[in-house]
Amino acid sequence: MTKHRRGVAHLQLARPLAVAYVLGLISSTSPRLIKVLLLLGKRKLSLRAACIRFNRIFRQALSFHRFPTFCATLVGGSTLLQVPFKLLIVRTLLFFRSAIGPNQARLAGLFARFIAALVSASVSFSLLNSTPSKVPSTKSQPVQPLSHLEVIKPGPFDEPPEINSKEIDNATLNARSLSRADLAGKTIDLTIFAVIRALDIIISGAWDRLPLKPSSRIQKASKSATPLLFFFSAASIMHAWFYSPSRLPHSYNTWISAAAELDHRLLLALRHIRYGTWIYGKDTGMAPLLGSMCHDYGLPEDLGDPAKTIPIPCELVHMGYGKSCEKHALVRFLKGWTFAAKMYAPLQVIVLARNMKRNARPGKRLAGLTRTDLLKAVEDMARSSAFLGAFIAFFYYGVCLSRTRLGPKLFSSKTVTPQMWDGGLCVLGGCLLCGSSILIETSRKRLEILFFVLPRAAATWFPRRYLPEHRWKEQLAFALSAAIVLTTAQESPKRVRGFLGSILSGVLKTE
Repeated sequence: MTKHRRGVAHLQLARPLAVAYVLGLISSTSPRLIKVLLLLGKRKLSLRAACIRFNRIFRQALSFHRFPTFCATLVGGSTLLQVPFKLLIVRTLLFFRSAIGPNQARLAGLFARFIAALVSASVSFSLLNSTPSKVPSTKSQPVQPLSHLEVIKPGPFDEPPEINSKEIDNATLNARSLSRADLAGKTIDLTIFAVIRALDIIISGAWDRLPLKPSSRIQKASKSATPLLFFFSAASIMHAWFYSPSRLPHSYNTWISAAAELDHRLLLALRHIRYGTWIYGKDTGMAPLLGSMCHDYGLPEDLGDPAKTIPIPCELVHMGYGKSCEKHALVRFLKGWTFAAKMYAPLQVIVLARNMKRNARPGKRLAGLTRTDLLKAVEDMARSSAFLGAFIAFFYYGVCLSRTRLGPKLFSSKTVTPQMWDGGLCVLGGCLLCGSSILIETSRKRLEILFFVLPRAAATWFPRRYLPEHRWKEQLAFALSAAIVLTTAQESPKRVRGFLGSILSGVLKTE
C-alpha cells in the first residue's frame, strides 16, 4: 500500500508538465487565433482561409522547439527530476554517514529541487533556441563604419541611423560568414525577465532578514523603491522608443506607437535633430518633412522650416489640438484613457465571470455577482485607464515644459540652445515626468506594472542579437535565474511576488 501511494505521488509530479504545456499552448496561440477570428468576423477573411490559418498556427505551436514544449520541459522537468536527484543525494549522504536527520533530508530535497530546475531550464533553453533559421546563412555586404555624421545623409523622410546602436554591424557578419538570421538572442527578453525575477527574490529575501524597525527611515524609504524603479524603467523605454527603437521588441514598439498617436513625421524630425541632419538656422533640406505636416494641419508651412522657425512651435507638436499645452495634455489624457479602457474593460469582464462562477449558488447564475464586485471592477478599470492616460499626457506635457514653457526660462538660450532642447533634452523631460503616473495606481498594481516594464527597460541595455558563440552566457543566466524562481515557488510561493507567484503556485501543485 505504501509503495502504491508512493507511485501515485510520483505520478502526480507529472501534472505540472501537462498544465504548463496547456497554458503555454493557450498563451502562444490565443493572440493569433483572436486576430483571425476578428478578420473572419469583419469578413476580411474567408472561412477556408481562416481554417488554413488556424491549422498553420496550431502546427507551428505544436512543434518540438516552440513555446508550449519549452514550458512543459521547464516546469515538468523541475518536478519529475526531483525524485531521481533526491534519491541520488540521499544515497550519497548515506554512503558517508550511517543516517541523516530531518534537517539534512530537507536540505537534500531543496538541493534536488534546485538541480532539477537548473537542468530542465538549461534543456528548455536549448529547445527554444533550436529553431531553424528562416533565412539561409549568406555573406553580408560589408559597410563602412560611421565615423562622422556626414558619412550618411538621409533625406527628410528617411530614418536616420541610430546613434550608439548595439547591433552587430555588417562588417562583423561578413568577416564571420554570418547573416542576421544566424545571430543569437531570440530569447533575450525571456532571459532578462527570469533574471529580474530571480534578483527580486534574492534582494527582497535579504531585505526581510535585516533587523529594521517598521518605523525606521530606511524601512519607510524602501516603500518608494517601486515608484523610483518605474520612473527609471519608463524613462529608459520611452527614450529607446524615440532614438533606439531596435532595442525594444517590435510588438512593443508597435503598441507604444498606437498608444502615443504621434505623427511619424514629428518623430522623424526629433530623430534628425539628434542625429544632426536637422539644424536650426540652416537649410539642410529638411523643410519638406514638417512642411507637409503643417500643410495637413492647416498651419503655415514656414513653421516647419528649421531655417526660418526656431524652435518648432508647440502648436505643431500638438498636432491640431491648438496652442495651449494644457489643453493638449488634457486631450491626450482622454484619448489615452479611452485607449486603455478598451483593453482593461474586457479583462474586468473576465474577472467578473470568474467571480460569478466561484461564488454562484446552485440554480442562481447571477447570485455570485454583487454590487460590490461591479463597483470594484469599474473602479479598477477606470484607475488603470487613468494611469495610462496620465502617462501619455505627462509625457507630452513634459516635452512642452522642457522645450518652450519652463526650460528656456531657467536656462539662457546661449547655454542650452533650442537645438539641444529638441535634440534630446525635451524628450528626456517627458521621459522623467511620465513616470509620476504610477502614483495613480494602488501599491499592488504598481508592483505588477513594475515587473512588466523593468525587464523591457533592462533589455535596452544589451544588444537584442549577438554572436552565437556568446549564447552560453545567456543560457547560464537563464538557467540559474529560472532555477531560483522555480525552487522558491515550490519552497515558499509567497516569496515570488506578484501575479507570477500565483500562477507558478497553481501550476507546480502536485496534489
